[in-house]
Amino acid sequence: MKSVMGDFGASYIRFSYALPFAALWLWLWMQSTEQSMPQTTQMFWLWVSIGGLMQVIFTVLLITLFNHRNFAAGTAFSKTEVLQAAIFEALIIGEIVNFQVGLAIAIGVLAILMLSFHKSDIGLSGLFSSLRSKQSLLGLAAGAFLGLSTVSFRAATDSLATGDIVLRASMSAATSTLLQTFFMGGIMFLMARRELVLSFTNWRSAWPVGLFGAITTACWFTAFSLENVASVRAVGQVELLITLGFSILFFKEKTSRVELLAIALLALSIILVLIN
Repeated sequence: MKSVMGDFGASYIRFSYALPFAALWLWLWMQSTEQSMPQTTQMFWLWVSIGGLMQVIFTVLLITLFNHRNFAAGTAFSKTEVLQAAIFEALIIGEIVNFQVGLAIAIGVLAILMLSFHKSDIGLSGLFSSLRSKQSLLGLAAGAFLGLSTVSFRAATDSLATGDIVLRASMSAATSTLLQTFFMGGIMFLMARRELVLSFTNWRSAWPVGLFGAITTACWFTAFSLENVASVRAVGQVELLITLGFSILFFKEKTSRVELLAIALLALSIILVLIN
């Protein structure tokens, strides 16, 4: 979508097309469980607004990274959001992970950096040399905004006064998507009107982004209500194992020793969190 509607347009469809699906899911859950709309509080509106804004900035930063020729370093460092989320969660909510989960997060971040730098042919030796690059700084910033947004969403869900866990999480997800759609849409109307129009005229290609974005958001928000954010994000890294599994089994890609070691470390990281 980036080549069709630009950075802002490709970022915007993540929210605008997710909105109807998020609203539909909230309504269906309320109807099936015979619950009413959760009672909101001032803290809910504060945290859901902060989280929504942080996620918009993260999305734009991440897509902006793809404008750089050597964007691998930036995307690798954006994956440190799990570690940064643990720090923000301790500072904002006061929930500190125990030693086992902390160790698992550190192992997982190391594994992701190994995979990212090895795949990009930069090599592990390029890990420290790339720290001062613009791409790496953008990646670290993207990770920070994503980590802060997830913690803010957790705080927003916890601030709702009524409803079961799924309903409160769904309310936070739908509300944040609504705020993001109008906030970013307003900015684009003033600064990137052409990309805003393109995001709607290319709806046939864009709507699946919204569908999967809404499903992802609903799952994340519910998980954040059940467990601390850092642990949820750490387990969520299983997506990398699934991706690597597909590349090996279906595309017959060869796996190096470094990749095998990284896969083993990532699997160990997830297992340590799950058995905690």
